[in-house]
Parts: sequence; structure tokens; C-alpha cells
Amino acid sequence: MKVSSLPLSESFRCRLERKSLPTLMLLAVVLDPLVVAALFWAFYRYHISSAAKGVTAAHSSASPSKSQQTAPIDERLSNAERAIMFSIAPLTSLSAMVMTPVDPDPVASFRQLIALPPGTTRQAPRIDPRRIRTIVDRGVVEYASAKTEGDRARGARLIQTAALVGYPPARDLLARNYPQSEAVRSVVPAKDVIRYALVPVMAAASEDSKQIFLALGQHFAVQGQLDVFATEILELVRGDSRPQLIHRVDTLVDLLARVPGACGAIARLVAGAGKAADQECSFSENLRKFIETTRSSAAEEEESKHRGLLMLNQVGER
Repeated sequence: MKVSSLPLSESFRCRLERKSLPTLMLLAVVLDPLVVAALFWAFYRYHISSAAKGVTAAHSSASPSKSQQTAPIDERLSNAERAIMFSIAPLTSLSAMVMTPVDPDPVASFRQLIALPPGTTRQAPRIDPRRIRTIVDRGVVEYASAKTEGDRARGARLIQTAALVGYPPARDLLARNYPQSEAVRSVVPAKDVIRYALVPVMAAASEDSKQIFLALGQHFAVQGQLDVFATEILELVRGDSRPQLIHRVDTLVDLLARVPGACGAIARLVAGAGKAADQECSFSENLRKFIETTRSSAAEEEESKHRGLLMLNQVGER
């Protein structure tokens, strides 16, 4: 029995080893990657921990300049982390691209974009007074040295450019020379020269400004154009709300009384003046009420400056 049992146990052991060998090989195949991954993870954690300690030590011992140098690196790492997070986000979580519709009227949209808020005005461009003075001097020289009416008209046009943008000496020159100069009359409209002469009278009348106004009124009387003269005067004094209106109106009426036919021309346009006021020039009260009850005509001066700027640009292009 002993002899026969020994071969049986050895045979059983051999069979058992043959059966367990595949199992061990399978376990080895499964466990080897896990062991490698565990070792790799341990090495990675050790490397990160060492690097963090190194950075901490460097921050504690490095100078401020070196710490400033590491800041961009940290920022790049942070940006890289955000980029990784974005890259792994599902595409369904990203918003779709929205196409902007085509503007059917881009010109109107642009005008609406640049429009000023309500109640605001555009600031007038600044004009160098030295340039205006130079233009006037040039115009006076050309006018005085001209041999023909055409040359004188070119000089007067330069002076008119300065007058339109509001240069008082240029306005005085044109108003003073308008009655006797054909060249001035050819380039200066009647409504402009009447404004040049009237504004100083209605502001703070001097004897010189009064004489210029009288000479101009007499010129229009001789030419049979008192209706034009009276119409422009009333257009310019509308809505005048400056102080001492009564005194300024009396000054104007006194000057009109010295121009034959001027009072009649004004009386025909002022409501309630009557024929008696026409003969006696006693319509100061009616004229004052007309001024107080009408709106100011500031558009005339703005339009004048606009024309002056256009002419100024033409002068600069020469």
C-alpha cells in the first residue's frame, strides 16, 4: 500500500501544478500593470512633493527679483490648467456661434451713433485770430494796390471772409466802404453789410458806428431799397433780450429818423405803428414790443460763420 500511495501523490501534485500554472500566469498578467502603475504614481507624487518643497524654499530664500520671475511661470501653469479644463469640456456645453444680422441701413445707424444727446450743441471750430488778421491785411493790400475792379473784388473777398467769421475790424471796413465801392458790393450781400453796421449800434453805439449806419441807410434810400433795409433790421433785432432795450431802441429810431423814408419802411412792417408813427418816427414802443414778442434769429449769424469757414478753407488751399 505504501508503495502504491507514493506514485499517486506525486501524480496528483503534478496535475495540481499543471492546473495552477495558468492561474498564476493570469494573475501575473493582471497584477504586473497594477504594480507598475502604483510605482509610477508613487514616483509622480514624490516628484510633485519635492518640486513643491523646492519652490517653497526658493520663495523663502530668493530675492524679490527672483520671486517676480517665478510669477509668470505660475501664471502660465494656471493658464495651462484652465486650458486643460476647457479642452475636456463636452462640446454640448459650449455656446453655438451667433451670426450678427446685416444692418439694412448702415448710414442711418452711423448717423444715430454720432448724434449728440438732446440739448447739446456742437462746438464751433477754433479759428486762430492771427490768421484772420493776416487775411484782412492781405485783403487790404490787394484792394489798395489793385488796378482793376476785379482785383479790388478779390481783396474785398478776403476781407469778407474775415467778416463772416465775426472779425469786427473787417466788418467795419466793409460797412464803411459799401456805399462807394462797387467791388465791395459785388462780394458782400446786402443782408451781411446791414448786419455789420447794425450790430455795433444795438450793442454799445459809438459815434463812429452811428455814422457808418447812417451812411449805409442813406445809400439804400438813394438806391430805392429801403424795404430791404427795414426788413433786415427787423430780422436782426428780433428776440433781443439784452439789458437796456428801451435805450437801444431809442438810439436806433433816432438814427432811422435821419434817413429819409426809413421810418415809413419800418412802420409798415411793425404792427400798430400807424401813419402818424410813420411821419413822426414815434413807434419806439411798438418796435420794443415787436422785439420782445418775437424769437431771436440766431440762425443768421450761424449761417454767416458757416459761409466764412468755407471761404476760409478756400483761402487756405491757395
